[in-house]
Amino acid sequence: MPDIKLDRIRITVEANDTDYEDTCNKLYQYNVQATNGLLQQPGKDINLYLRDESDKVIGGLFCETWLYGLYLDVFWIADEYRHQGYGKVMIVEAERLGKELGCTFAHTCTFSYQSPEFYKNMGYEVFGVNDEYPDGIKQYFLKKKLK
Repeated sequence: MPDIKLDRIRITVEANDTDYEDTCNKLYQYNVQATNGLLQQPGKDINLYLRDESDKVIGGLFCETWLYGLYLDVFWIADEYRHQGYGKVMIVEAERLGKELGCTFAHTCTFSYQSPEFYKNMGYEVFGVNDEYPDGIKQYFLKKKLK
């Protein structure tokens, strides 16, 4: 992609080793300031691992907390351990830990080929759908109040 020149400034794909991280950090600092620090509340990650009897990781649920919300970011369980109730137990535990930290709601997104029905069965409600993907694939945005 050629550079796009705007007066003495340019748009480019060129970057050094720290450009990405520096840009993300500057956005984060702006967001902290714009929310009067609420973005950092409670500000603790919740990472749960599902391990088999040999201590091998067979699943994980990685969550972040900000603005008193629990964001379920990455959730995976190995095929042979699915549909046995482990996912439900992991979600319930993440929600419990989130509530302990002061989170008042949880939210996530998932695709139609992943697990929207699982989240709905766990009490999450769809508040948005992106249906612009090819082959009928949809992305669901879900939320749940934590009581």
